[in-house]
Amino acid sequence: MSESPAPDVAENAARADPQTLTPDAIDAVLAEFRGWLTALAEAPPAPPPADEPPDLYTLLAQFTALRHEVNLQTRAVRAQQEQNAETLRRLTDALDALAASQDAKRQAGNAAAEEQIRPLLKTLVDLYDALALAGREIQRVQDAVLPALEQVAAAEPDERPAAPRSPAWLCWLGRRAPDAAERAAGRAKREERARKAREAAEGVRRTLAALIDGYTMSLQRIDRALAQHGLEPLAAVGRPFDPELMEVVEAVAGSGRPAGEVLGEIRRGYRRNGRVFRCAQVRVAAS
Repeated sequence: MSESPAPDVAENAARADPQTLTPDAIDAVLAEFRGWLTALAEAPPAPPPADEPPDLYTLLAQFTALRHEVNLQTRAVRAQQEQNAETLRRLTDALDALAASQDAKRQAGNAAAEEQIRPLLKTLVDLYDALALAGREIQRVQDAVLPALEQVAAAEPDERPAAPRSPAWLCWLGRRAPDAAERAAGRAKREERARKAREAAEGVRRTLAALIDGYTMSLQRIDRALAQHGLEPLAAVGRPFDPELMEVVEAVAGSGRPAGEVLGEIRRGYRRNGRVFRCAQVRVAAS
């Protein structure tokens, strides 16, 4: 600790008259100040203070300060946690809003695409119905015509009704009965007609078979196209009538089946994306 200047020097400096500050007086003052500084530098250092245990008051003060510091740190951490939680909540709300917006845009796009593709799907379904009906008609014609054609083609020429013989009174009129050459020529003509009939029957059979194969392949192709666009046929035959999926076109009595069971399908129904695209038209058993 520095020593204060001598009282007489300070008092003399305070009460000194400006006229008494001569060069000699100033040199004397500076010489005294230099001597004091030199003595201060040469003085032995003061011994360090002895280590003393802290008293109870100091210890309580330190613990109190530590407690306040911990409380302040706890408040700061809690405030930071609340701020982080609020930030996370806002981020979550923003992400939810963004996801909802994207879902809404996606649904709007799907609805627009659905409206655009629905007429095409309806046209495909109607085309399937037309081809299926034509295929059934061709099958019915084949079932009715082929047996008759096969009977005609299988008949032998001798089994066909022969031309009636000329009666005897034609000879009286100058006409004669056919000889062996004429009968052979007639037989050859009948065989030729039989051959042509067999060829015609075979041609009709091949034509009907080709038509049925063509209708079947077309229906299969349309089925694949409908499946690619999510259309699934509704299973109806043999099931109980469901008013949400089916429409009754005909009620058949005396079928021997339980009342309400679907006996046949007139027009096929479809489901798309879990919803009914078109109801099926069916025949059901009446009570």
